[in-house]
Amino acid sequence: MVDAWIRSLIHVKHIKHLTLINYLCPFRPNTKPVTLDLPPNSFSHPYLKSLHLGRYHIKTPLSFNNCGNLMNLELTGILAEAGVFNAVLMSCPSLEVLVVIINCDKGRGLLKIENRNLKFLYLSCYKIDGIEVSTPNLDILSIGSLWCERENVVFENPRLQFHRNYWTTGKIYAHTSYSISCPDQEKKSIGHEFMMSRSQEFLSEFSSMSVSVDLANTKQVEMLHEVLAAWRGEMEELEVLFKKCNAPSAEVETSIGRTKKQFWEVKKPFSDVNFTAYTVWLSDFSGSKQEIAFASWLITQGMVIKTMLIKPSLSFSSKKLEIEGAVANLKELPKGHSELDIIMA
Repeated sequence: MVDAWIRSLIHVKHIKHLTLINYLCPFRPNTKPVTLDLPPNSFSHPYLKSLHLGRYHIKTPLSFNNCGNLMNLELTGILAEAGVFNAVLMSCPSLEVLVVIINCDKGRGLLKIENRNLKFLYLSCYKIDGIEVSTPNLDILSIGSLWCERENVVFENPRLQFHRNYWTTGKIYAHTSYSISCPDQEKKSIGHEFMMSRSQEFLSEFSSMSVSVDLANTKQVEMLHEVLAAWRGEMEELEVLFKKCNAPSAEVETSIGRTKKQFWEVKKPFSDVNFTAYTVWLSDFSGSKQEIAFASWLITQGMVIKTMLIKPSLSFSSKKLEIEGAVANLKELPKGHSELDIIMA
């Protein structure tokens, strides 16, 4: 019956998104997961672009054969062998968004994710030996929980080069790494759009974030604004890595119709954001007007509760005295939290 219903939706009605969640009766908490046993190529129809499966046991990957049509895949609460998961992901080479919340069946194993198209990846993996991720175009990596040793986890994500990550804080809480980038004007940032649409799930209280942003790029600043405005509750730790744009810094109209001066001095970005973090790292700090304005907002508006650590950019060693002067001025600002400690790391 389920097979016939799914085939009707996909092959007759040509739906683009399918969500199939197994209902767990609250009065039978020990009920075994239902096995989703569908024919080969069940999800390979070219019209189907997005698939969400929840709370099922998957014994074989055959229903995912030839799923180059899928661009969004969510596997939440799925039980399967590591080899089955790997085969499923290999059958979906066009994925741009992948959410993986899984349990490995019949012992443990190694999860492998290799995809050149991925923009957003969320991982929560239990009963697993290790993870290998190779995603050269990934913009957002969000980790909920990984039950395996750090040395058995390998990430090859060239865009996500941060000082802080899921392991460095010394505590176990969710961490998101986000390299903000602007696609062509005709396109949307797929990872950003997905994260904003599900911000209550991926921007949760008592988690942490590392984000890289070019403060001279108004579109990137607006995207960072959206992320911080959407955050729920207090953040444990925020790392902001300042990217430097090679474009000329002249005060000319940007592609979206504003000058840098208008944007920072007239619009005053972030002034309406109600956001707090216990610790903030400002990395590759060069003392630019935009960086000082951003740091000043964090300090005076009470957005940093405990510690702000400022790491100067090594490429601006010739401006060491200027950067030290900027940090000294930041320390003199009225603090939203009197106990805030500002440190030049």
